Amino acid sequence: MENTFDEDDREPAGVRPPKSEEELAEIAYLDALRRGDGETKPVGLPLACLVRILDCEDVPKANDAYSMVRVEGANGRTWRLCVYRECAVPDAIALFVSDEAALPLDDRFRNPSACSVKERVYRFGHGVKERRLVPHVKRHIYLHNCGVVYPADDFPELLRQPLGANVASLLRIDDAGELKALQTLPKRDLFLPRPSPQAAIVLDRLQHLTAEHRGKRP
Repeated sequence: MENTFDEDDREPAGVRPPKSEEELAEIAYLDALRRGDGETKPVGLPLACLVRILDCEDVPKANDAYSMVRVEGANGRTWRLCVYRECAVPDAIALFVSDEAALPLDDRFRNPSACSVKERVYRFGHGVKERRLVPHVKRHIYLHNCGVVYPADDFPELLRQPLGANVASLLRIDDAGELKALQTLPKRDLFLPRPSPQAAIVLDRLQHLTAEHRGKRP
């Protein structure tokens, strides 16, 4: 049988076939998320609260791993997040955790299907320190991403809490920025005859941490 293959019909090396209109639309959608077109990062959100997932949309061209979800908190307020697909369940109740949160060393916050975390040590002097978990918020997909969600079933102590109520104190979640400020405040400010309001807050916090630290000693 005669070979009718012509070398001129070969695709040039390194040349990819043109993308379809569907692929171009998916790329444009992902680029818009990365730029945050037409959106701003929500402000004034609780460090942690229960939310309802209203709707979900898978993010194309993102390794089939992420979804955009719209959640509802207190008083009908809604905002968008980029989360792992395993957590994107429409009409489910979830625990929202802000990107500004410093989490306790609780294994429930190490759930790999919700987010990855890194451990950070906050040092306050005089041997007082705290180890916390900081969530890794995916901003390489969505510029204005402001937090993560965890399955609410993992936190039975929150079942009676209303949507949007700040539950940070119940879960021992602190503001990471506040903890950082406690480290950097000049210690001499704590011992002035009349410390500033900020120094007074810091001093109260340090006394609380010192008491906790002593309580952990055998």
